Amino acid sequence: MDVFNVGDSILYCGDCHEVLSGFDRDSSTGVNVLDSIITDPPYGLSKVVRWGSFAGKRKRLHAKNRHDNNRRDKSWVSADIYQGIDWDDSAPDVTYLLDYGVPVMLFGGNYFSNLPPSRKWLVWYKGGSFKGMSFAELELCYCSFDGNARLITHVSEWNCGFYHTGTRGVKVHPTQKPVPVMQFCISELPKGSGSCILDPYMGSGSTGVAALELGRRFIGIERDRRYFDIACERLESAYRASRNRRLLFDNFDKTLDKTLDKTLPVKTLDKTLPVKTLF
Repeated sequence: MDVFNVGDSILYCGDCHEVLSGFDRDSSTGVNVLDSIITDPPYGLSKVVRWGSFAGKRKRLHAKNRHDNNRRDKSWVSADIYQGIDWDDSAPDVTYLLDYGVPVMLFGGNYFSNLPPSRKWLVWYKGGSFKGMSFAELELCYCSFDGNARLITHVSEWNCGFYHTGTRGVKVHPTQKPVPVMQFCISELPKGSGSCILDPYMGSGSTGVAALELGRRFIGIERDRRYFDIACERLESAYRASRNRRLLFDNFDKTLDKTLDKTLPVKTLDKTLPVKTLF
């Protein structure tokens, strides 16, 4: 099992059940530090993705994007990320996540019939460009804690497996979520939680990037080596960017403090100014 440290966050390459069972509950890297779980597990839909109407529509869109000379930006990437998928052939039993006694957010909760009832769901509406397509127009995130249902409308440029590289990078995972959507999820955690977030089905690491950008600690687990390596690279980049921002603000604060130390003397008025009444 490979382990990768990013600041005070840690990533594991391995099966989540094996990794979690090996955690030392008395360790600073163990389950005792977890106060929330946000994850996007397999839904068991890969056979639909490979052989359904989605596959043909994706190929047609790829041909259109590649040959459309009217596009302002040609930086579209092929989405052959759907080839060779086997980890999504069946959905796992995710009820064990509830046993940790911390708030749990679970994307695709509508695919898991054995979850307890909940009043709080998060809805990601993808925008009108998904109307009439094989993709879902919105995605649902189950919450194990009580609260009102919330909606985020985030229109990304992901479309049938293509991602416009002019925004937040290339889509490298079939079920990859936009970082702003994951940051919205973190913001909806109950008060007092979210300082250390576990994602046992990490994929390409969007939850971790969102956590690091918000200054949270993250523990991620991914068994697929391809996605683990991508997640390590993404989180390391996010950590460097976050650290550089902190250094920039720290230097600004120190400069400001030095400036304030050299304050000019303030002359007080010997006489109070007359106050004119309105009446």
